[in-house]
Amino acid sequence: MLKVNNVSHAFGENQILDNVSFEANQGDIIGLVAPNGTGKTTLLNILMNFLSPQDGHVSIALENEELDYSTIKRSVQMHRQIIFLPELEDLYDQMTGRDHLELYAKLWQKTTDHVPGIIEKLNIDSYVNDKVHTYSLGMRQRLSFAMLLCADPPIMLMDEVMNGLDPDNIDLLTGILLELRENGKVILIASHLLDNLDIYATRVMFLKDGQVVFLDDELTQQPFLKIEVGETSQEELSKKELWPEGSHLFENHLLAIPVKDKNEQEVSTLVERALINGFTKLSIGQVGTSEWYGEFYGK
Repeated sequence: MLKVNNVSHAFGENQILDNVSFEANQGDIIGLVAPNGTGKTTLLNILMNFLSPQDGHVSIALENEELDYSTIKRSVQMHRQIIFLPELEDLYDQMTGRDHLELYAKLWQKTTDHVPGIIEKLNIDSYVNDKVHTYSLGMRQRLSFAMLLCADPPIMLMDEVMNGLDPDNIDLLTGILLELRENGKVILIASHLLDNLDIYATRVMFLKDGQVVFLDDELTQQPFLKIEVGETSQEELSKKELWPEGSHLFENHLLAIPVKDKNEQEVSTLVERALINGFTKLSIGQVGTSEWYGEFYGK
């Protein structure tokens, strides 16, 4: 279990993180969502001890002990449990991709037996023996992800892991993330691909004003009748009988009506009311992270 306990950090008078606390358990993939400059990178750096919090601490609860960064020895033990996706600029241009993978495998697992399988899984065999200075952005990104898999620690931190990838490779990494979730990994991942995040994240965490806000599963996992209503206000929607209990009007002018407990006739009636009032863009589904992003930060 990864535990963040009352962590605060400021740069001058700019309070980036303010008494942040949360836990992540085996099989958790937490999507970290926020605009640039609001604390994502600061939080990830504190989790890795690249940056010390001004208050609070980070720890990892194991079966028989709890580790933290309080001493050099304990810090070394922490870094056996947690890894950050390698930065692309930290790759060595004159080393091959295979050199990088074998280095990470030896450092963390003391064996390279699993490296060939990871090369095959990520479809990088055609260039893995080439020097990294010949790699494109997408090739470097896949190599960094492969290095993380070679290390194979219980806790993984990733910042924009899909950056520079084409749709096929986004699908490839998404499938691997789902496998890692099933295998009990703890993953914290910052991503701007919000619709993709909904596929594999077990929870989504927003950062705003130095605080963390987790989306309520009750709001994200149930079905809604989603209606594009333009500039229509909540008061006007109520007059049109389109504001049942639990309805929500999002920043991007999307009306979401919960339908989990409604029968087919009740849903049909709501659809008819929407169409009568000229609202023709309708769908039924979950409210996604991208829609909540508009709610938290505006467009």
